[in-house]
Amino acid sequence: MNIESMKKVLDNLIGLKQTMHGEANASVSQQLDEAISIVQLCIDSGSNDSDAANRVMSAIGKVLDKLPSIAALLKLFYD
Repeated sequence: MNIESMKKVLDNLIGLKQTMHGEANASVSQQLDEAISIVQLCIDSGSNDSDAANRVMSAIGKVLDKLPSIAALLKLFYD
């Protein structure tokens, strides 16, 4: 995953957090914060290897686990 892709992921995660502000429970908010931190760390360190991509995808997966309705919707698109 290249740095530009990670920046887009970061923007989307921040947008999701802002959209859900006040509506998400604490665990969802915490998972979003963690995902944002991981992506930001990868960007800041210039990591664009497969390990960085795996960390980013894992963080996104954890967010989606907390948001079953979004996960179900995405599954419809990819199945």
